Amino acid sequence: MTVSHSYRALSEGGDGDGVEGYGHVLRDRGKVGELGWRERLCRFFTPMRTIWMFVGVNILNYLDRGIIPGAPNQFQSFIRNTIMIDENQESTYLGILQSVFIASYSLAVIAAGNLVHKYPPFLVMGMGLAIWCVAVFISGAAQGWGSFWLLLFGRTLSGVGEASFQCIAPAFIEDFSPPGQKVLMLGIFFSSITVGTAGGYAYSAVISTSWGWAWSFWLEGVAMIPFVVICCLLPFKLNGDNSNGNNVRTASNHASVSLSKEVSTIMTSPLFINISIGYSAYCAVLAGLSTFGPIFFQGLQLFDSERSASLHFSAIVALAGVIGTPIGGYISDRLAGDRATRDQILDTCLKIMAGSSLAGLAFALASAYCQSKGPFLFLMGTAIMLLFLPTGCCTMAVMASVPSNMRATGVALSILIMHLFGDVPSPVAVGWLKDRLAPRCNTKSIDGQEVLNPLCVFDGDGIRLTLVICLSYLAVTVLFWTVPILFPDTCGKPAQDPDQFQSLNNGDLGKRKDSYRGLGDVPDKEMPVAAA
Repeated sequence: MTVSHSYRALSEGGDGDGVEGYGHVLRDRGKVGELGWRERLCRFFTPMRTIWMFVGVNILNYLDRGIIPGAPNQFQSFIRNTIMIDENQESTYLGILQSVFIASYSLAVIAAGNLVHKYPPFLVMGMGLAIWCVAVFISGAAQGWGSFWLLLFGRTLSGVGEASFQCIAPAFIEDFSPPGQKVLMLGIFFSSITVGTAGGYAYSAVISTSWGWAWSFWLEGVAMIPFVVICCLLPFKLNGDNSNGNNVRTASNHASVSLSKEVSTIMTSPLFINISIGYSAYCAVLAGLSTFGPIFFQGLQLFDSERSASLHFSAIVALAGVIGTPIGGYISDRLAGDRATRDQILDTCLKIMAGSSLAGLAFALASAYCQSKGPFLFLMGTAIMLLFLPTGCCTMAVMASVPSNMRATGVALSILIMHLFGDVPSPVAVGWLKDRLAPRCNTKSIDGQEVLNPLCVFDGDGIRLTLVICLSYLAVTVLFWTVPILFPDTCGKPAQDPDQFQSLNNGDLGKRKDSYRGLGDVPDKEMPVAAA
């Protein structure tokens, strides 16, 4: 079963616990104008408003991910003073803090995908975000307790909490985006990743130096609480995407497909393997940059303070992400067309993925050898924008590479592969490499302030080499995303199944709105439920 199947499970229940039973009550109450506050809340959150709420939640999630790399000197000093390690090991442990979050998230996303088959998806999402809030409060408390291990636990737990949201939101967006705007809306959703991460650098740099980094965690936890409450109060009945015109199914149609069968089917798809391996290398580079970007900026002697380096890095990442990610989705939708077949969408996405990653690699390597601030920021900003261009395309390509009723499982496995071989080991590897090639680019306490070691100026070549090696790993992405284009018959075929969508974007928006059932907006006519 997939994420969409869990939506269907709600629609097939009429016992009052699901939305169907509650919806009948609402119709009776609505006729006499007796809607309560909960029903009014659910009427307000239409599919598009829910998608924009997801954007806000995602910004907070990735704001959290940018806190540690946004104040590396603060955290490296904390690490050194709490577990008493040598100065040349600081970056390794800083990378571990980032990696444990991704590792726990990668494992929890599979469990979250299973939970949405048993419980209302928005309840699963709300409970996950509640765990996330507890985790960030624990992370903040670690500073006062002076415990690295408490911080490590908090970062691990936050990955568990975020998993349910990341599992459910993309499927919802694909199912309820307007026709011809699926990749665009996914691009807008994913652009919040870059806005949140980049904002996290600036947010952390300012808050950490003013009030202490504990407040960086606590404030974001408070900001997330309203979203937790809203998600727990929205027991929506959500239909899948009504794409092929013959979508009436029951849960029993898919009960015979076991998880092991899904995994074996997906993992034997050459197209899926190529996309996933390329994506893991792509994310490894971005994770290395996101964790050590400010240190690279400062270590190359382009900026004279951690705060200045973090603010400039966050600015170019935010600008590149806001521009690149939705533009990539828009270009894909326009080139493929509103009624594109699965093959056409896949072909368009693969070309955008391969072309933008190759161009991004060229600009990134050129920036590493710039000696002045202006050209460096321009080239690095352009490179990052090009790398964000295929974000929505990659998700659509993964879903096209697996049978239509296995899309959510395919996305979950792609996430697992990406984290396992990408952004989990990357921060640790880049941190280890930096400690070896630029050992004097560590943190020193001077006049009571934690600053970059002034002797780092003598390790500029080591910092540059570390950056170049990190960026060069993008060649793996270019290779694996180009193979399906060069060998379409063996490595580029989309998955085939009896219920394959003839178009991922057809159907009219009016029917889609009719198929949406939230409290306070339940149509009288029963609509068919789409395939996963």
